[in-house]
Amino acid sequence: MAVNPVQFFQNSQTLEPISGLLLVATATEEVAKRIESHLRNAGHPLRVSWVNDAASIEDELRNNPPDLMLCDRDVRAASRERVISMCHNLRPDLPVVLIGRQTGMPATIAALASGAADLASYEDLEHLQHLELVVAREISKHRNLRKLRQTQQQLEDFESRHRQLTESTGDAIGHVQEGILESANHAFAKLLGYTDCSELVGQPLIDLVDPSQQGQIKERLRAVLKGKHAGDALELKLVGNAGCIEVKAQLILGIQDGERVIELLIRAAAEPAPAPAAAAAPAPAAPSRRGAFTVALSATPHDTSLVRSAILARIDDFAGLEERIGHSEADDIAAQAAHAIRDFLSPHDQLFTFSVDEVALLVQRENLGEIEQFSEQLAKEIRQKIFTASEHEAQVSLTIALFPLGATDVASAVVRQLAAEARRVSAKGGNQIVALGATAKAGLADREDARRAAQVKKALEENRLKLAYQCIASLEGETRGHFDILLRMLDESDREYHAAEFLPAAQKFDLMRPIDRWVTGMALDIIKRRTPNQDAAVLFVKLSEDTLRDSDNFIAWLKQTTQLRPMKADEIVFEIQELVLQNHIRKAKTLVEALTTMGAGVAIEHFGIGANSMAMLDHIPTGYLKFHPSFTQNFSDKMVQKKLTELVEAAKQRHIKTIVSHVEDANVMARLWQMGVNFIQGYHIQEPEVVQLSGDSRR
Repeated sequence: MAVNPVQFFQNSQTLEPISGLLLVATATEEVAKRIESHLRNAGHPLRVSWVNDAASIEDELRNNPPDLMLCDRDVRAASRERVISMCHNLRPDLPVVLIGRQTGMPATIAALASGAADLASYEDLEHLQHLELVVAREISKHRNLRKLRQTQQQLEDFESRHRQLTESTGDAIGHVQEGILESANHAFAKLLGYTDCSELVGQPLIDLVDPSQQGQIKERLRAVLKGKHAGDALELKLVGNAGCIEVKAQLILGIQDGERVIELLIRAAAEPAPAPAAAAAPAPAAPSRRGAFTVALSATPHDTSLVRSAILARIDDFAGLEERIGHSEADDIAAQAAHAIRDFLSPHDQLFTFSVDEVALLVQRENLGEIEQFSEQLAKEIRQKIFTASEHEAQVSLTIALFPLGATDVASAVVRQLAAEARRVSAKGGNQIVALGATAKAGLADREDARRAAQVKKALEENRLKLAYQCIASLEGETRGHFDILLRMLDESDREYHAAEFLPAAQKFDLMRPIDRWVTGMALDIIKRRTPNQDAAVLFVKLSEDTLRDSDNFIAWLKQTTQLRPMKADEIVFEIQELVLQNHIRKAKTLVEALTTMGAGVAIEHFGIGANSMAMLDHIPTGYLKFHPSFTQNFSDKMVQKKLTELVEAAKQRHIKTIVSHVEDANVMARLWQMGVNFIQGYHIQEPEVVQLSGDSRR
């Protein structure tokens, strides 16, 4: 009996929703839209971006790597081969699927031979359903491959750190494979009286054991390989250049370079305890660990030229760690973390146990900057380590509170502030460094601004800024979309920052002009990519005070940029805040006149709070007024409503469209409609999001 493929697809198990970015390289945008429409209707929140030239493809691959590339096989063979080659060179793991109207066995064989992962058609519903399955398979495979690469890198890092730790530790360690000593550290060689580790490598372990115990050690090695007695203490007599040595050893089963090995571990002998001093009277009680920290803070420093700082390092979510792996193993992890912190300290630094999950430090450095750098490196070092208990492995992060000590600081008060602040920050997620004391906070704030500004500058250079859009909804039923362009930044690890998190630092370090030009250039690029018959959205682009001050150069740049494709007022609108315009009224007139002459629209943002808002409209011709957020935030105030009504009426008389932002309530929206407001904007309408506008080829 014949099977209906469509019915089979519908009756089969539903696919899990697929997310990510799909890059579609075709001659026409209609193919990309058709594929996107089918995938979205099938419940997959994929972002589909259309590209039609090599430059755009290369730009996307370098700066906005997709999860899958679809390339139309109907384009010229040279272009198709170039796309596949470009993907393999820039993103070796990225799968490329060829698509076309017609498929068949010869075409599929040719596609696979060219380096593509598959060939699929978009001719009809049945073929689109097949394409959906191919997309799901390839995206899943691509993500698994990326995870595998990350895991391999983590394993390599772990093995590298393990080798370094093995070499630097005082414990004697040797690795035995099939009875042969494959490696030994310096402590192991020194224990047996050798000066060079290589003299031991390759020897049978049995030859290093006293003859009276050779039978016993053979049985123990076999038992460990079977999973028995691993880690149990073993009394062992070793024979080396230094003669016979009696030690307590452990045999631990592990993996090295993919092969099973047995680690022979001999702990370094503890320092002998000092003999008790004879005294007629009993010795005074030693201060508690916290008390010792307080005493050390109160002591007079030996070198007053150095900056001393008290530091409290707290393991984040230690209660959660105890719940996951148990109290005993969590304590073991905390002890290992404290040991790792001790290894990170300089010889003159001091460490004190503050609690199970907290250690206190007293460090000295040349200046505050070095102390902050030390704290950052310590946090990074601990975050990257993998700590191993008897049955679990764990990674932890630290919250670090630091307090540079001054002559008038009281030690007990410093300790209380450190503990309170570290615990407060850790409870909110932690993994942060906080500075206490007026001097530290001021210096840290300046350095943080400088660091964030450098991050923004690098993001500009590496094209890691991206656009988000918030809908400006019409209250009059206008079908054409209006969108406010918002800015986002990705750091080196692809963490996304909103504009409020980095623009203040950018403004402080004179980066707003290049940022404004980048955003304007991207908006113009979106407009340029539109087809002539598209009824596309109006884009609102914000301009900063720095750009207004530099209006002559901005106008010259904009004229050159739009020489081939002039702007239109119904495509792009430039927004400038009212108070900024008032502070630079002459330059504002020049800039607005130039923008209007070049075909762009103008909007006054944050309107209505200036001393002469109405008079501003007589000096600055504008097409839109966007009212200050305080009008909606205080909308219940009758006087605020009255003033807003008056401003809306004045705008109507001048044929200026009005926008009210920060609308988060349906009742407010209804009242604004009654007032005659043209547009509204806010989270009640739509949250800002990274969406694909017509012609926008970026995320």
